[in-house]
Amino acid sequence: NFNKNLNNQTDDYLSKVDNICTLTQNKKVYENGKLNKEVMNLLKYGECFSYIIDKKYGGLDLSVETQSRALVKFASVNPSVAVTVMVPNSLGPGELLQHYGTEQQKTTYLPKLSSGEYIPCFGLTGPKNGSDAAGPMDSGKIVKKDGELFIDVTLNKRYITLAPIANLMGVAIKVKDPDNLLETGKEGITVALLEKSQYLELKNETYHNPMNAGFPNGTLKGNVLIKLSDVIGGPENVGH
Repeated sequence: NFNKNLNNQTDDYLSKVDNICTLTQNKKVYENGKLNKEVMNLLKYGECFSYIIDKKYGGLDLSVETQSRALVKFASVNPSVAVTVMVPNSLGPGELLQHYGTEQQKTTYLPKLSSGEYIPCFGLTGPKNGSDAAGPMDSGKIVKKDGELFIDVTLNKRYITLAPIANLMGVAIKVKDPDNLLETGKEGITVALLEKSQYLELKNETYHNPMNAGFPNGTLKGNVLIKLSDVIGGPENVGH
């Protein structure tokens, strides 16, 4: 029965993928600095950003096999669409929230990630570190302002898939605490989740166009004061 239900789930969803492929096969998601809203609306309608999200948060929670077959179909027809679907369903905010987020963070963000209201990106790669988390990535320090602790960091991320259209940015930084201000957590690599509407100083305006493939790719830049409550998992996850 389990295998039968799994096969039914796969067949039902892949028929929807076939329809999306037919409608988007000759269209790029992002071209000349402009988002193709028709394509994005089709991807939202197809629940294409919810593959890994638990059903209680509105996700599809597809099996690995179903996800893989869907992505193979997209990639065989339209690489631009495939990359746009692939990234939110692999690395980044959705998966990290489910594993490490607070319950408040999960209930706030996961339903909107699932629906496509939030478009995520994951800022790790920089000019000096590539995608190596052990490399010399952006470094911030703990500061106190008006009695509250923040991470003061100048971000310089590049080659970030979906950055030009993202409104929810995961950023990886190395945190230092030279004044021993941390009450919980520790120095070290930290991932925070920044809403574009809340961090206006974080700019995602530069667009890269690798291989003229037509998917959104670009930079995240700016000096920001990150609230410790915006660290994935809360203040105790600083450095973890």
